[in-house]
Amino acid sequence: MNISSNFTRLGRLDRAIAENLADIRSSFDDESALVLDFIVFISQRMKTDLFGYTRFTLKDFCQATGRNRQDLALKHPLFRDGKRKPPDIDDFRFETVFDYTLMVMMQRNLIFKNVYETRDEGRVIRLESIRIISDVRLNFARKSKEVKIYDVRISPEILNGFIRRYYTIDIQAYKLAGKGKGKECRQSLVIYLSVLRHMLLSRGLNRTSVALDILAGQANISPDKTTFHRKEAISNILKYLKDKARFPFEFSLARDFSERRFYVEFFFPEAYPSKTLVREHNFYYTLLSDLKLFFDCKYEKRLKENKANEQKEPFQAWLTSFADTAEKIGFLKKSYARIFQVELNDADAWDVYKNGFEKKTF
Repeated sequence: MNISSNFTRLGRLDRAIAENLADIRSSFDDESALVLDFIVFISQRMKTDLFGYTRFTLKDFCQATGRNRQDLALKHPLFRDGKRKPPDIDDFRFETVFDYTLMVMMQRNLIFKNVYETRDEGRVIRLESIRIISDVRLNFARKSKEVKIYDVRISPEILNGFIRRYYTIDIQAYKLAGKGKGKECRQSLVIYLSVLRHMLLSRGLNRTSVALDILAGQANISPDKTTFHRKEAISNILKYLKDKARFPFEFSLARDFSERRFYVEFFFPEAYPSKTLVREHNFYYTLLSDLKLFFDCKYEKRLKENKANEQKEPFQAWLTSFADTAEKIGFLKKSYARIFQVELNDADAWDVYKNGFEKKTF
């Protein structure tokens, strides 16, 4: 498997989200599974849409997540009897299952049960909640047969997580694990195993053992089930992930007789070149840091003088606009040369600017 094909199956997921999947369920109720699908999807698309709104169709979303497009295009159950009106923007009604979930992610934060602490350049940052979407645009004036196109701008919190705090997630395994009954349990374990693999490989390790109770909790398997049934359920899910979702790992069940507890022993082969992922991280981090410094130097005084008319999330708005395009391209070329030792010509720089660099071979 070459580098480019590895990148097509790898995405990034904010550590605060990956470590608190249960909080998605409590924050978004019946929409939680679709919200998690969207977060995984958008985290992958950010690799190619860093400078703009992430543009996609419902078909794109379903192809990436394994969802059924017809299910998401149905009117949401809340609005089927006509007693409750769907939210609308500029006379566009967010009434389908997918559209309504987008609106919910704009209006409602992912709230953490326990404050999540992380460090950023020596500072301790405490996260109590994360907003997922800042803005959604649709082709409102579309013709009757024109495909609906979504332009979504992710929140600064999600962008910051993408750049600074993330785990590498197996997107392809996540998609394949989402087919059929038990989708949420299997996909939760894909994320957990991706996190586990990320942490191990970052330390130069590939083996570990995890208590059966921990795995059952990650898969949302009821603690009321007997040990035998939990062991059987976990074993079946892991076999599914290995064989049908094609997540690369080996596992075996073990028992600690002194503690009367079952464990699962894991082995993770190197599924992607870690040096290349380090370069990828350094590229995004360097590029966004340079862009933020440029923006602050050029616009900080102007923003202070016009505080009354200050736009929300000014850096994010600037990043997704056509302002200072030449400078943005310049920083892109500079970061690319610094990290990958490749001098991009203008045509290549425009291609990377618009389409990302995950399909490049470095």
